[in-house]
Parts: sequence; structure tokens; C-alpha cells
Amino acid sequence: MKLKEKVDFSALFDNYYGKLYKYAIRILKDESISNDLLQDTFIKLWENIDSMKIKHRSIESFLIITLKNKMVDHFRKESVKRKHLNLYVLNKDIEQEISNEWELLKKIEDIYRLLPQKTIEIFKLSRDKGHTYAEIAAIKNISIKTVEAHISKALQVFKKELVNFL
Repeated sequence: MKLKEKVDFSALFDNYYGKLYKYAIRILKDESISNDLLQDTFIKLWENIDSMKIKHRSIESFLIITLKNKMVDHFRKESVKRKHLNLYVLNKDIEQEISNEWELLKKIEDIYRLLPQKTIEIFKLSRDKGHTYAEIAAIKNISIKTVEAHISKALQVFKKELVNFL
């Protein structure tokens, strides 16, 4: 005769469920998850009871260890879910940032189209190449005041057109 047939499973359930539930709820702080894990614990007991010795202590130990393992697994799964969620949120943030950068670059290209070619050349020598106003004046064979006027004009247009990006 198998042990499953000898054991009053409902008596085991009644005897241990309350204590195990209090333990689970104290750790998990969630009734639904506690009930689910306890149900899984008792199912595992039912599945493995034939391989156990019929001792009160061994059944109690089995239930406690199984419940602890199920809670650890639960926390591990939740941790993985949170990591995936964090990665998803981070990915969305990066996508948004890339999209914003792309929009900004497109807007800058549009602004350059609004400027005269000479102003664009002077502005790029200053901002992209890092030349001083004096160097630009020498390169373009114009006065420093003319360089200042072109840079000032470009900055005014950029400021006006990029107001929504700032």
C-alpha cells in the first residue's frame, strides 16, 4: 500500500497550512502570492509523499523547505522581471533621446538653410572648427567686426528657431 493511501492529506493540510501561511505572508506581504506558493508547496508534498518516511518532522521540514525555496524562486523571478522592466524603460528612454537628437539635428540643418552661405561658413569655422574671430577674419579676408556680425546673426536665428528645444 502506498503512503498516499495511508496519509490523511486533508489533516496534514489543516495542521500545517495556517502556520505556513503566516510565515509566507510575513515574508511576501501578498495574500494571493502566499496562497499560490502554499498551494504549490502542498502539491509538491502530494507528488513526493511516497518517497518520504511517515514522520511528523520530515513532513514539516519538507513543507518549510519547499515553501522557502518557492519564495526564493518567486523573489528571483520578480528581480528578473524588474531588471527586464528597467531595461525596457531604459531602452525607451534611449530611443526617445535618440529621437530627440535626430529631431534636433534635422532642425539645425533646417536652420542652416535659412542662413546665407557666407554666414554658414563663418559660423561653422567658429563652432565646428574652433577658430577664433581673428583667425576666421584672416581666412575669409574680412574684418573681425564682419565675423562678429555673421556669428551674431547666426546665433539670433538659432536661438529663435530652437526655442522649443531649449
